[in-house]
Amino acid sequence: MTEKALAKRLYQSHQWRILNEPIAQNTGKALALDADLLKQIAKGALPATIRLWECPQSLIVSRKEAKLPHFEQACQTLSQLDWPVAVRDSGGTAVPHGPGILNFSLIFAQTKAHTLDVDEIYIALCEPIRSALNSLGIQSEYGETPGAYCDGRFNLNIESLKVTGTAQRITLSPSNSHGLHRGVLAQAMIMVEADPQHTTAIVNQFYKLSGADNLYDPAASTSVDRHLSGSYTAGRLTEVLRRELLLSIEDFKKA
Repeated sequence: MTEKALAKRLYQSHQWRILNEPIAQNTGKALALDADLLKQIAKGALPATIRLWECPQSLIVSRKEAKLPHFEQACQTLSQLDWPVAVRDSGGTAVPHGPGILNFSLIFAQTKAHTLDVDEIYIALCEPIRSALNSLGIQSEYGETPGAYCDGRFNLNIESLKVTGTAQRITLSPSNSHGLHRGVLAQAMIMVEADPQHTTAIVNQFYKLSGADNLYDPAASTSVDRHLSGSYTAGRLTEVLRRELLLSIEDFKKA
Protein backbone atom coordinates (compact mmCIF):
# COMPACT_ATOMS: atom_id res chain seq x y z
CA MET A 1 0.00 0.00 0.00
CA THR A 2 1.34 3.44 -0.90
CA GLU A 3 1.77 6.14 1.72
CA LYS A 4 -1.05 8.17 0.19
CA ALA A 5 -3.39 5.15 0.12
CA LEU A 6 -2.61 4.41 3.76
CA ALA A 7 -3.41 8.00 4.73
CA LYS A 8 -6.64 7.95 2.72
CA ARG A 9 -7.77 4.89 4.65
CA LEU A 10 -7.63 6.83 7.92
CA TYR A 11 -9.29 10.00 6.61
CA GLN A 12 -12.09 8.00 5.00
CA SER A 13 -12.79 5.99 8.14
CA HIS A 14 -13.95 8.94 10.29
CA GLN A 15 -16.40 11.83 10.11
CA TRP A 16 -14.00 14.67 10.78
CA ARG A 17 -14.69 17.93 12.54
CA ILE A 18 -12.29 20.64 11.34
CA LEU A 19 -11.14 23.54 13.54
CA ASN A 20 -9.29 26.20 11.53
CA GLU A 21 -8.42 28.56 14.37
CA PRO A 22 -7.06 32.12 14.40
CA ILE A 23 -3.80 32.79 16.24
CA ALA A 24 -4.36 31.95 19.91
CA GLN A 25 -4.04 34.63 22.56
CA ASN A 26 -2.64 32.25 25.18
CA THR A 27 -0.10 29.51 24.51
CA GLY A 28 -1.01 27.46 27.57
CA LYS A 29 -4.68 27.35 26.63
CA ALA A 30 -3.84 26.45 23.02
CA LEU A 31 -1.76 23.50 24.22
CA ALA A 32 -4.38 22.43 26.74
CA LEU A 33 -7.07 22.25 24.07
CA ASP A 34 -5.31 19.38 22.28
CA ALA A 35 -5.10 17.45 25.55
CA ASP A 36 -8.75 18.10 26.35
CA LEU A 37 -9.88 17.10 22.87
CA LEU A 38 -7.89 13.86 23.16
CA LYS A 39 -9.61 13.06 26.45
CA GLN A 40 -13.09 13.74 25.06
CA ILE A 41 -12.54 11.95 21.75
CA ALA A 42 -11.00 8.89 23.43
CA LYS A 43 -14.26 8.27 25.30
CA GLY A 44 -16.52 9.04 22.33
CA ALA A 45 -17.84 12.38 23.59
CA LEU A 46 -16.60 14.25 20.50
CA PRO A 47 -15.97 13.21 16.88
CA ALA A 48 -12.54 12.86 15.31
CA THR A 49 -11.04 16.33 14.96
CA ILE A 50 -8.54 18.09 12.72
CA ARG A 51 -7.11 21.27 14.18
CA LEU A 52 -5.02 24.00 12.51
CA TRP A 53 -3.64 26.51 15.00
CA GLU A 54 -0.89 28.98 15.83
CA CYS A 55 0.41 30.30 19.15
CA PRO A 56 1.81 33.64 20.22
CA GLN A 57 5.62 33.71 20.17
CA SER A 58 6.74 31.27 22.87
CA LEU A 59 8.99 28.33 23.64
CA ILE A 60 7.35 25.01 24.52
CA VAL A 61 9.25 22.52 26.67
CA SER A 62 8.54 19.10 28.17
CA ARG A 63 7.95 18.32 31.84
CA LYS A 64 11.38 16.67 31.94
CA GLU A 65 13.01 19.93 30.87
CA ALA A 66 11.05 21.83 33.50
CA LYS A 67 13.18 19.93 36.05
CA LEU A 68 16.50 21.25 34.71
CA PRO A 69 18.57 22.90 37.46
CA HIS A 70 18.20 26.52 36.29
CA PHE A 71 14.82 26.24 34.58
CA GLU A 72 13.17 29.14 36.45
CA GLN A 73 16.09 31.45 35.70
CA ALA A 74 15.93 30.50 32.02
CA CYS A 75 12.20 31.25 31.95
CA GLN A 76 12.71 34.69 33.45
CA THR A 77 15.45 35.61 30.98
CA LEU A 78 13.55 34.36 27.93
CA SER A 79 10.38 36.11 29.05
CA GLN A 80 12.31 39.39 29.07
CA LEU A 81 13.27 38.61 25.46
CA ASP A 82 9.58 38.12 24.55
CA TRP A 83 9.95 34.34 24.48
CA PRO A 84 7.79 33.14 27.38
CA VAL A 85 8.14 29.43 28.20
CA ALA A 86 5.21 27.01 28.48
CA VAL A 87 5.27 23.34 29.52
CA ARG A 88 3.56 20.55 27.55
CA ASP A 89 2.61 17.01 28.55
CA SER A 90 4.40 15.20 25.71
CA GLY A 91 8.12 14.44 25.44
CA GLY A 92 10.76 15.67 23.04
CA THR A 93 12.95 18.76 23.20
CA ALA A 94 12.16 22.46 23.41
CA VAL A 95 10.38 23.79 20.32
CA PRO A 96 9.54 27.36 19.27
CA HIS A 97 5.99 28.44 18.51
CA GLY A 98 4.64 31.66 17.09
CA PRO A 99 2.91 33.33 14.15
CA GLY A 100 4.15 31.70 10.95
CA ILE A 101 4.63 28.33 12.67
CA LEU A 102 1.54 26.31 11.77
CA ASN A 103 0.41 23.45 13.99
CA PHE A 104 -1.63 20.58 12.57
CA SER A 105 -3.29 18.25 15.10
CA LEU A 106 -5.03 15.01 14.18
CA ILE A 107 -7.14 13.62 17.04
CA PHE A 108 -9.20 10.46 16.73
CA ALA A 109 -10.23 7.25 18.49
CA GLN A 110 -9.60 3.66 17.44
CA THR A 111 -11.23 0.32 18.14
CA LYS A 112 -9.19 -2.84 18.76
CA ALA A 113 -10.27 -4.13 15.35
CA HIS A 114 -9.09 -1.00 13.50
CA THR A 115 -5.81 0.13 15.02
CA LEU A 116 -2.99 1.77 13.09
CA ASP A 117 0.56 1.47 14.37
CA VAL A 118 2.71 4.45 15.29
CA ASP A 119 4.42 4.70 11.89
CA GLU A 120 1.13 4.48 10.01
CA ILE A 121 -0.32 7.30 12.11
CA TYR A 122 2.68 9.50 11.36
CA ILE A 123 2.29 8.81 7.64
CA ALA A 124 -1.42 9.71 7.80
CA LEU A 125 -0.49 12.94 9.58
CA CYS A 126 2.24 13.93 7.13
CA GLU A 127 0.85 12.96 3.74
CA PRO A 128 -1.64 15.88 3.51
CA ILE A 129 1.19 18.24 4.46
CA ARG A 130 3.39 16.81 1.72
CA SER A 131 0.52 17.19 -0.73
CA ALA A 132 -0.07 20.81 0.32
CA LEU A 133 3.61 21.63 -0.08
CA ASN A 134 3.64 19.90 -3.45
CA SER A 135 0.78 22.16 -4.58
CA LEU A 136 3.17 25.07 -3.95
CA GLY A 137 5.88 23.37 -6.00
CA ILE A 138 7.86 22.09 -3.01
CA GLN A 139 8.99 18.48 -2.62
CA SER A 140 9.40 17.12 0.91
CA GLU A 141 10.75 13.82 2.21
CA TYR A 142 10.64 11.86 5.46
CA GLY A 143 13.74 11.38 7.58
CA GLU A 144 15.90 12.35 10.50
CA THR A 145 17.74 15.67 10.24
CA PRO A 146 21.20 15.62 11.87
CA GLY A 147 21.68 18.66 14.08
CA ALA A 148 18.00 19.70 14.26
CA TYR A 149 16.16 20.11 17.56
CA CYS A 150 13.39 17.61 18.37
CA ASP A 151 14.70 15.30 15.66
CA GLY A 152 12.82 12.19 14.53
CA ARG A 153 12.28 9.68 11.72
CA PHE A 154 9.09 11.41 10.68
CA ASN A 155 10.45 14.88 10.20
CA LEU A 156 9.56 16.36 6.85
CA ASN A 157 12.63 17.77 5.11
CA ILE A 158 13.06 20.09 2.15
CA GLU A 159 16.43 19.64 0.46
CA SER A 160 17.65 17.73 3.57
CA LEU A 161 16.63 20.56 5.92
CA LYS A 162 13.92 20.11 8.55
CA VAL A 163 10.69 22.02 7.92
CA THR A 164 8.22 19.94 9.95
CA GLY A 165 8.54 18.12 13.25
CA THR A 166 6.03 15.56 14.48
CA ALA A 167 4.92 14.06 17.79
CA GLN A 168 2.35 11.56 18.93
CA ARG A 169 0.50 10.72 22.12
CA ILE A 170 -1.78 7.73 22.73
CA THR A 171 -4.16 7.25 25.64
CA LEU A 172 -6.35 4.27 26.48
CA SER A 173 -10.08 4.91 26.31
CA PRO A 174 -12.12 4.64 29.50
CA SER A 175 -14.97 2.15 29.56
CA ASN A 176 -17.46 3.28 26.90
CA SER A 177 -20.42 2.11 24.85
CA HIS A 178 -18.77 2.91 21.49
CA GLY A 179 -16.26 0.06 21.41
CA LEU A 180 -13.38 2.53 21.51
CA HIS A 181 -9.99 1.20 22.59
CA ARG A 182 -7.69 4.22 22.55
CA GLY A 183 -7.39 7.86 21.59
CA VAL A 184 -4.62 9.24 19.37
CA LEU A 185 -3.18 12.75 19.21
CA ALA A 186 -0.74 13.26 16.33
CA GLN A 187 0.83 16.69 15.94
CA ALA A 188 2.91 18.37 13.25
CA MET A 189 4.64 21.75 13.54
CA ILE A 190 5.32 23.38 10.17
CA MET A 191 7.88 26.19 9.86
CA VAL A 192 6.15 28.40 7.30
CA GLU A 193 7.44 31.94 7.78
CA ALA A 194 9.44 31.87 11.02
CA ASP A 195 13.22 32.34 10.92
CA PRO A 196 14.76 28.88 11.51
CA GLN A 197 18.17 30.25 12.49
CA HIS A 198 16.75 32.63 15.09
CA THR A 199 14.33 30.08 16.55
CA THR A 200 17.09 27.47 16.85
CA ALA A 201 19.24 30.06 18.62
CA ILE A 202 16.42 30.59 21.14
CA VAL A 203 16.22 26.84 21.75
CA ASN A 204 19.99 26.73 22.33
CA GLN A 205 19.81 29.72 24.65
CA PHE A 206 17.14 27.99 26.74
CA TYR A 207 19.33 24.94 27.27
CA LYS A 208 22.40 27.00 28.08
CA LEU A 209 20.50 29.07 30.63
CA SER A 210 18.86 25.96 32.11
CA GLY A 211 22.16 24.17 32.67
CA ALA A 212 21.79 21.53 29.95
CA ASP A 213 24.30 20.53 27.27
CA ASN A 214 21.88 20.37 24.31
CA LEU A 215 23.17 22.28 21.29
CA TYR A 216 21.52 22.31 17.86
CA ASP A 217 22.65 23.48 14.44
CA PRO A 218 20.81 26.62 13.21
CA ALA A 219 21.61 25.57 9.63
CA ALA A 220 19.79 22.21 9.99
CA SER A 221 16.29 23.67 9.67
CA THR A 222 14.42 25.70 7.09
CA SER A 223 11.05 27.33 6.48
CA VAL A 224 8.60 27.10 3.60
CA ASP A 225 9.06 30.72 2.53
CA ARG A 226 12.75 30.13 1.79
CA HIS A 227 11.83 27.74 -1.00
CA LEU A 228 9.36 29.95 -2.88
CA SER A 229 10.00 32.70 -5.37
CA GLY A 230 8.11 35.96 -4.95
CA SER A 231 7.18 37.73 -1.75
CA TYR A 232 4.28 37.53 0.68
CA THR A 233 3.12 40.02 3.27
CA ALA A 234 3.52 38.78 6.85
CA GLY A 235 1.06 36.00 7.55
CA ARG A 236 -0.09 35.61 3.95
CA LEU A 237 1.91 32.47 3.15
CA THR A 238 0.66 30.79 6.31
CA GLU A 239 -2.90 31.53 5.18
CA VAL A 240 -2.10 30.04 1.78
CA LEU A 241 -0.67 26.88 3.33
CA ARG A 242 -3.67 26.56 5.64
CA ARG A 243 -5.93 26.68 2.59
CA GLU A 244 -3.85 24.17 0.64
CA LEU A 245 -3.72 21.83 3.62
CA LEU A 246 -7.51 21.94 4.04
CA LEU A 247 -7.95 21.23 0.32
CA SER A 248 -5.50 18.36 0.62
CA ILE A 249 -7.42 16.90 3.56
CA GLU A 250 -10.65 17.04 1.57
CA ASP A 251 -8.92 15.13 -1.23
CA PHE A 252 -7.74 12.46 1.20
CA LYS A 253 -11.30 12.06 2.50
CA LYS A 254 -12.62 11.20 -0.97
CA ALA A 255 -12.99 7.56 -2.00
